[in-house]
Amino acid sequence: MERKSPNDNDLLEARGNCLKPPAPFIAGGWLVEPELNSLRRGTVERHLEPKVMKVLLALAEHPNHVVSKDDLMTAVWPGTFVSDDVLTRCISMLRRATRDDPSRPQFIQTIPKVGYRLVAAIEEAPVEKEPTQRRLNPQPETSDVSPEEMVTAIPEIAHLPAATAVPEPASTSTRQVHTIWIAAAVTALCLLAITAFLILRSSRNGSRDVVLRTLPFTSQAGEQLQPAFSPDGGLLAYVGRSSDGSSQHLFLKRIGAEQTQQITDGPGQDFSPTWAPDGKQIAYLSQAPDGLGIFLLDLANHSSRRVFVPQEITHWEEGGLSWSPDGHSLVFPDHPGSNPSASIFLLDLATLQAHELTRPPDGWEGDLTPAFSPDGQRIAFTRASETAIRDLFWVASTGGEVHPLTHDRTYIDSLAWAADARSIIFSSNRGGKSALWRMSLKGREPERMPMGTEDAAQPAISRVGAVTSVAYTQGSAVWSIIEVAAGSDTEPRAIVSSTQQDSAPSLAPDGRRFAFQSQRSGFQEIWTANVDGTNLQQLTHQSGPLTGSPAWAHTRDQILFDSRVGGHSHIFAISAGGQAQQLTSGEFNDITPRWSNNDTTVYFRSNRGGRWQVWRMDMQSRQPEPVTTEDGIVPQPSADGKWIYYTRGGEDGLWRVPAGGGTETRVLPQPAAGYWGFWQAMPRGILYLDVSERALRLYDPTTGANSLVARLRRMPPQFAGLTASADGHRILLTDEAQAGRHITLTETGPAPQ
Repeated sequence: MERKSPNDNDLLEARGNCLKPPAPFIAGGWLVEPELNSLRRGTVERHLEPKVMKVLLALAEHPNHVVSKDDLMTAVWPGTFVSDDVLTRCISMLRRATRDDPSRPQFIQTIPKVGYRLVAAIEEAPVEKEPTQRRLNPQPETSDVSPEEMVTAIPEIAHLPAATAVPEPASTSTRQVHTIWIAAAVTALCLLAITAFLILRSSRNGSRDVVLRTLPFTSQAGEQLQPAFSPDGGLLAYVGRSSDGSSQHLFLKRIGAEQTQQITDGPGQDFSPTWAPDGKQIAYLSQAPDGLGIFLLDLANHSSRRVFVPQEITHWEEGGLSWSPDGHSLVFPDHPGSNPSASIFLLDLATLQAHELTRPPDGWEGDLTPAFSPDGQRIAFTRASETAIRDLFWVASTGGEVHPLTHDRTYIDSLAWAADARSIIFSSNRGGKSALWRMSLKGREPERMPMGTEDAAQPAISRVGAVTSVAYTQGSAVWSIIEVAAGSDTEPRAIVSSTQQDSAPSLAPDGRRFAFQSQRSGFQEIWTANVDGTNLQQLTHQSGPLTGSPAWAHTRDQILFDSRVGGHSHIFAISAGGQAQQLTSGEFNDITPRWSNNDTTVYFRSNRGGRWQVWRMDMQSRQPEPVTTEDGIVPQPSADGKWIYYTRGGEDGLWRVPAGGGTETRVLPQPAAGYWGFWQAMPRGILYLDVSERALRLYDPTTGANSLVARLRRMPPQFAGLTASADGHRILLTDEAQAGRHITLTETGPAPQ
């Protein structure tokens, strides 16, 4: 299809601003007003970005019919090279504005791999009695005027500025002259507006590149993660994870080719690849049965050797290694001695000695995701007060003072330097869903990238000539809360489902409702629903800070949760339909709360003592006190109240400590690390997920008996959880289906002439 040049498109778009806008209409009960870029229903009004409105108008031209992505891109961005991400973002914003659930669409339906369909009913809008109150320039009612004629068919202005004398009525010929003069003036104003628009657009863009093309780089089964460009930009190394999650190794693929090559093997889980500057070696991390290690892979003979043993795994999946441009060193996050906070370390490859470059504040999660700048002068990294609360920093490669760049206190997944070393590309949920952002070292506000606008993470950058390549991962899945029948082979029943991470259910005492965390509103919030999936209600409206870990009380209608309001995570309580009440505060983090059996005490994980521990707080005194000396997460009392059970953030197993204090002991080797929410203390024992068998089991601490409850059809996602009724007859579980993450490649460069 022939496309107009960007300059022609800009001219048409600017000129179109002087023409008659489409008439208002009703779609799915919403009054669509294209001229005002707004949707109205009753007293509710939503304002849309101009391009989002154009997407809606393009779909409305073919109601209840599928419109392909290519047709939508041509209609909304004619002559402009943009990625599919931009269209996806517009659809997401339309759904957010209309509160449309993509799993049960009432407004826009996604047709996988094809396009979108407007399923909302279209009706004519009623004629407004006083349209001049809502329109700055009323247009003629006739519809047979050509666009060219519309520019000169603007009627006489109804209200002119007051004058000192009232002129006599003009003759017909005089009025015609006035009309011609007004039309000419309006035409001139339109031309001036077009010129100003193009000048402003040019001055804003300067020499900024445009997206040339966006291509899927990987599409194999399983997941492809953590892309890393070779120094010449011709190859990508990446992590390939099998569909069942049993293996994770490194692969190579040449850009423009289809063949892939597996370059690591063995029992370890391999991740965080980074290239040597000469392109002959790749450094990576591997978690093997004998422990964690930093390895160097010689690409000529495919041999690997372990060169260093870090102390502890700290978010390696987000990118833990970076090779210096001079080839002499690697940087990575690790723990200095017994310090629970992570710091950035530099490993000298000649001596294989590591030394600490940064030191975060006491009690913080620490410094993560380091990356050398292309000139080797700086190291960028994220500093986290808690996993989901991070900001961007940089430090000189020799160490010293750290320099903050962002102050959002939101989640930053990973980062990469721009080729000119003047800015940093990072993935963050600062605008809602995870997207790519650019941050200048000069300290201006981050700007959203034109690619990777939804569900994008793990960026990698390469520049060859005038073309910059950006690789990043994107993923999708259908998340559900399912009901598993104990002792039955029947298929689990999905209660609620969406593509927006429904997880971590918690049953109400009566067993008729449950709370869960979900991103279906655009931000992760607490929701409730009946156990049959009806009566979905959003309970919290934090609108930004990550909010989750719901826990329903045993004796009353109140729900605990954690939320990252104000830059730290703290514990809140809320009643159905009520206002949230903050229970903890301070310059530390409190997460994963649970009630005592009589709901008079709250147990939670906190680093207020300088490291992660289990703490408790009496609801009357509100004075927190530690329960354990070591790490603990998702603490729950036993049915008789004698023990406090808990899992640990980075270890396999279930642990317990006497309620009054004492020795901390491990009582089970499961749940596995990362599955710390998949268990519950019950009157009959401990219900837990056995990862080795992909099954739910019941353990009786008194007798040691361990019985099978149910087998699962697939492994649930990590960092989610389960809930069960007191009698164990109803079990709700987080499920993830049709999951996959793959690598997308976008090329940017000068706009075609």
